Amino acid sequence: MPAVLRGALRLLVLVACLCARPAHAEVSLLVYDFNLGPVPATNVDTVKALGYSGIVTGIATPGDLPKLQAYAQRVAPMQGFRLLAFVYYDFNDANAAQLWKDTVPILAGVGAPLWVIVKNAPTQQDVRDLLYDMARRTAFHGVETVLYPHWATSIETAAEAATLIAQVGHPNLKSSLHTCHEIRAGNQYTLPAVVAAHASETALVTIAGAEDKAYAGPLPGTGMPWTDAIAPLDHDDFSLQPFLQALKDAHYDGPVILHTFGITNDPGHLERSLRRYAQYRSDLH
Repeated sequence: MPAVLRGALRLLVLVACLCARPAHAEVSLLVYDFNLGPVPATNVDTVKALGYSGIVTGIATPGDLPKLQAYAQRVAPMQGFRLLAFVYYDFNDANAAQLWKDTVPILAGVGAPLWVIVKNAPTQQDVRDLLYDMARRTAFHGVETVLYPHWATSIETAAEAATLIAQVGHPNLKSSLHTCHEIRAGNQYTLPAVVAAHASETALVTIAGAEDKAYAGPLPGTGMPWTDAIAPLDHDDFSLQPFLQALKDAHYDGPVILHTFGITNDPGHLERSLRRYAQYRSDLH
């Protein structure tokens, strides 16, 4: 075969491979359903079409269970698209003790963990007892219990979650790591060290854009917005590159989720964040 024809053939093969590759094959990013519509199936289709690889919803009351079920029904037959849900356990809520138990079979049906935010715990022993019970029940269903450290709750940081995991001592108990909540705890400039210390028990990670001098430490009052620590990824006064590099260096290979709480009146922010995340990933070494 003449050299010119061989060269042309190689070029055609290369073009065919590039065309066959999914648009976001190298970028896997999930996203919360904050500020999306009321129909789960539509939300799934919307973010999937943008290039996201999964969606996260919140469960706070028994009235949220039909929503979770609708999400699960839509996602179950999909390949490569995940559903996650964070569940509130509020010790002051009479429904809390049953609510999480009702979510577990639904979550297990789509291979999702019980991702729990714990609020208003009377004592740390109450938290430990709860987490042991959760870890045992989810193990029976073949999924994990994952702590959701959240500012102004009973478990605020990855470090606090790690202490509880060690105290509970159940192998089915993991944690998650959130840039926004670590920033609130004063760890904005030590995020790589937080990753290095807690990657081994981390099952989920959430990220958001932030201001370079985002507020760190106890808030001076209630109602303060999260716009300093939760923004689109292209609002990157504070670079997430060291945090993402630390995740790679620690061999973290779990889901990464875009946090979008409170981001409103910003058309196109989901698309922009996905592009910025791809740029971050391309710069990892």
